Amino acid sequence: MPDEASPSVEIDEKFRPQLRHCTFLTPEGEETTYMIVGREYFELSTAKEDLEVFFNVKRYFDGRHTVADIHRITGVNEADILDIVRTFSDASLFRSVRPLESIPTSVFVQQIEDSCDMWGKQIGYHPLFTGLATQQLRREVFLGMLLETYHYIKSASLHIGTAIAHCNDPAFEHILAEYHSEEWNHAHFALDTLVRMGMPKEQVLTAHPIIGTWSLINNLCDIARQDTLSYLACTTLFEAREQDAEGAAKDMRQLAVAYGYPEDAADPLIQHMELDVAADHKSLLAEALESRESVTAAEAHRVVNNLHDLKHSYDQFHDGIVQYYSEISNYIPRLTVDYFSL
Repeated sequence: MPDEASPSVEIDEKFRPQLRHCTFLTPEGEETTYMIVGREYFELSTAKEDLEVFFNVKRYFDGRHTVADIHRITGVNEADILDIVRTFSDASLFRSVRPLESIPTSVFVQQIEDSCDMWGKQIGYHPLFTGLATQQLRREVFLGMLLETYHYIKSASLHIGTAIAHCNDPAFEHILAEYHSEEWNHAHFALDTLVRMGMPKEQVLTAHPIIGTWSLINNLCDIARQDTLSYLACTTLFEAREQDAEGAAKDMRQLAVAYGYPEDAADPLIQHMELDVAADHKSLLAEALESRESVTAAEAHRVVNNLHDLKHSYDQFHDGIVQYYSEISNYIPRLTVDYFSL
């Protein structure tokens, strides 16, 4: 991908740096911090004071501030900022802006798949999963994760149905209808897992989702309502991947044992994942676009922004699980608050 800060662009105090989409990760048990851009990883200084200075400078790499502005705001030496900018430019880490009316379908689909692979890995780095893997989180957090997963799976008919209702392309509608028929009643897999873990069935059926779960479901519905192509792209992010399925199944069984549940408690959920992998639902976007030669730039930008928002919805979904189920005083499952509760 061409770099906005190419050799033809003079990098001086008037240059306005704007980073490509990136995220930062410090793996559990490590001191090294990585900057992740697409499929590339860049190791950053391990000195805490250096990282703080870098992050303070980096937050102004938004295309709205010149190098001189960043120097004035942060107090960091202008020469040091220019060194960072030139290093990032050489590594092609700045956003590329160029005339673009359309993107070949094959290029677009591959870019979405690569981005979803990246974001999927980032979702997996959430403290919820590292905390469970090391048993630093309460047993109730593991139970809560599965309970909120039940609500999430149960919502499939809601967001797929919304996508169908607002679809105006017969080819897309056919794909969505088939997808709905294969997904509409899968919540029983999560229900069976929770019952195996000792939760009464009627309590699961009457449980009320936490707000993070509602927000995730509502975001999926909103994307489905506003743009069918974006919704189809989102399935690339949230549907199970074959390369992850075996590891995920192993992790689920190990967590069940570690938290005092039967090893086979999660088997129904694992079966659900295996069915999704077999159905290859993560390829719905490619299937929907197989007769199109290209997508417009406007379509591509809209899809990417919606996907990015959905990625952060998953982060907040997991934040909510940790927050709610770590609190010892909270009801599990969460109760509906009716008029008589006032």
